[in-house]
Amino acid sequence: MKLLFFIITHFIIHTNILLAQITSEPSGSKINTGFGNNLKEDANSLYNTSKGILNSPFQFDQDDFILTGIILGATAFSLTFDNPVRNNVGKIQSPALDRVTRWGENFGNGKYVLGLGGALYIGGHIFADSELRKTGLMLTEAIVLNGIVTTGLKVITGRSRPFRNNGNTDMDFFEMEFEDIENSLPSGHTSTAFAVATVLSERIDNVYASVALYSLAGLTAFQRIYADKHWLSDTILGAALGTVIGLKVVKLNSEEESNSSLNFNVSPVINSNGYGVGLVLNF
Repeated sequence: MKLLFFIITHFIIHTNILLAQITSEPSGSKINTGFGNNLKEDANSLYNTSKGILNSPFQFDQDDFILTGIILGATAFSLTFDNPVRNNVGKIQSPALDRVTRWGENFGNGKYVLGLGGALYIGGHIFADSELRKTGLMLTEAIVLNGIVTTGLKVITGRSRPFRNNGNTDMDFFEMEFEDIENSLPSGHTSTAFAVATVLSERIDNVYASVALYSLAGLTAFQRIYADKHWLSDTILGAALGTVIGLKVVKLNSEEESNSSLNFNVSPVINSNGYGVGLVLNF
């Protein structure tokens, strides 16, 4: 165990020194603040964004209540179309659509889009590109926070999947079932896809990119119905959730001042017993 700690400690120290040296080199018009400062800034962003998203329901204003009412109303209204849409989509199954809809499934797959967020974030560090780094961070925040909210709602609603043929009204509220077959509402793939599309669309700020991104998100929603994994109403609520969370993440990251902060410092610690790394958190 001591040997493992020794290796990890040396790796962290040397990696930090190397990255600090890389990011301190001039790079045209790009601003380099060093790996440590960037990491500290990103930790603050993650903390404040998470706090803002999770506290949102307790800070609703009139507009928030109206928006929530619209989303719930649209979801309830779409219940009347669940069975007709399922039946009609079931009639158009084909190998060609199987291949096309697979793109939508992948776009809403948390593992793939988390990989994309991580790649953008790491790339931002490597190339000392603060905008690329922030985009990766926002994308990762949106995916993770969306996953928490969506999973919580799935467990609370306990809605049966369409392929079980129990009907679209088969829900076991607050039974807290963690079985996948009882976690239909809302659609996690759809909410993830729309969260990703929203963040990237806001960051790229290009109409053609936005059309392409939201088209992919729409394909994800269609694929979930096509695969008989979700009802139409599952995808309606998922799309709304992903969009709202994506917009909220971008907004919170764009605010110049934060109401609360999380500061931390990493530094080597040397004493008579050896040496290592110290981490101090200040709330």
